[in-house]
Amino acid sequence: VFVDQSPIGRTARSNPVSYVGAWDAIRALFAAAPLAKQRGYTPAKFSFNSGDGRCPTCGGSGFEHVEMQFLSDIYLRCPDCDGQRYRPEILEVRIDRQAVGDLRARHLNVADVLALTVAEAAQLFARDREVIRALQPIVDVGLDYVTLGQPVPTLSGGEAQRLKLAGFLADATKTQSASRPTRATKGQLFLFD
Repeated sequence: VFVDQSPIGRTARSNPVSYVGAWDAIRALFAAAPLAKQRGYTPAKFSFNSGDGRCPTCGGSGFEHVEMQFLSDIYLRCPDCDGQRYRPEILEVRIDRQAVGDLRARHLNVADVLALTVAEAAQLFARDREVIRALQPIVDVGLDYVTLGQPVPTLSGGEAQRLKLAGFLADATKTQSASRPTRATKGQLFLFD
């Protein structure tokens, strides 16, 4: 597998938590919250890529893109969601998470979770097996300082390489946990440019 420093994604909606597959598990946790159940919200409601839960003004990106003819384009924080990507009624849904060893619980909405660093999220979601399974590879490759919602195009070339490796590691743990008997598989060689 050749892993170069080419950008992972061109859209600002692509982020580390969705790249490794942890966002699906987190959205399912929000859909299981009492208020979400009461309102009939599914995990799709907590997607900023599609659906009617995202902010209609910015389309879930958190900012508006203003094209300048002779200057660099400008990105302004969305005036409706204030950069939080979601409709107000979606932000009302909260989950409680408590870091291992911490006495206080945190009351988080989806925008709060996207603002967490990977290290903070790994502590808060340590008891959520599917979330930590996908987040741990990001920690293991040394990207625990990036935020979950950080746009992937803003990562440096080396950070993009490490996130690609974390994606492979997360996929490997997914296939290992899905198959009951652990069988020997053919190895892969990773070449980093």
